[in-house]
Amino acid sequence: MNRNPKGQFPKGTSGNPNGRPRKRPHPICDDQVRRDFFEAEETLVPIVIGNKREMVPARVAIDKQLIFKAATGDPRAMAQYYKRKDRFIVEYVNRQLENLRIIAESEDRLRQFPEDVTDEFKRALRLLKQTMDRHYYPI
Repeated sequence: MNRNPKGQFPKGTSGNPNGRPRKRPHPICDDQVRRDFFEAEETLVPIVIGNKREMVPARVAIDKQLIFKAATGDPRAMAQYYKRKDRFIVEYVNRQLENLRIIAESEDRLRQFPEDVTDEFKRALRLLKQTMDRHYYPI
């Protein structure tokens, strides 16, 4: 590139013939975003309970804040709270029903083939029964 005595490029000639490099998007993978989200969720934040300051995970503080807002009558917070509550109830009931299905199949197998069932299988079945909610499977 030739310049004139003042150090300027001649008219119509660029000092940067290739131009500014294009901006490349910052590569972010979904796994990294997910890891960062769950890591941030566990960050300890201070909250005041009574007159005492406690450090709790951010997710706990968010849940408490949502419940306090819902309790004061915020309609959005109430809707979000009930949506979460319904989802958690459905997940819990589905888990209990799945465990009941497994218990029923295991007890059928135990009745049909008592000689083929090991002590370990019986122990696992007993532990599963103990983890069940008393409202779904009274022991």
